[in-house]
Amino acid sequence: MSSTDEVNAFLQSQGAKAFPFENVGDAVSGIIIDMAMRQQTDINTGEPQFWADGSPKRMMVLTLQTELQADENDDGIRSVYLRGGNYTVASGKGTSSLTALRDALRAAGVKELETGGKLALAYTGTGTKSNNAFTAPKLYSCKYEAPTRNVSVDELF
Repeated sequence: MSSTDEVNAFLQSQGAKAFPFENVGDAVSGIIIDMAMRQQTDINTGEPQFWADGSPKRMMVLTLQTELQADENDDGIRSVYLRGGNYTVASGKGTSSLTALRDALRAAGVKELETGGKLALAYTGTGTKSNNAFTAPKLYSCKYEAPTRNVSVDELF
């Protein structure tokens, strides 16, 4: 990406509200308008996180155009943060948000996530704590619909 492209992308970017997933049963759905990979940060210090081998811990950030509107200035754009993990279900059902997305792609019969696709993500359960100092992990279920394509007659022949 050229520096001009990078500057313009930065100017056009806008922060989206994160969907909070506060209670089991909370769910959000919308059309994917942006996808990005980011480095995970420590929830307390904000410092970047790394694996034991020194490589950065990554997460996927999907930005959705939803029908949510908290007030008249709310554009309905929400971000969801997807991370991996292998959790044992303590209550409810589900998996890590990243595993839930992978399962949804398989169920939709597609291999890749696309801008324009519809995503529904729900907080459906709680995992077993791996450490008493941490909160229990949230578990998710997900559904994905690939964007529809209009095909011209010329493309058929």
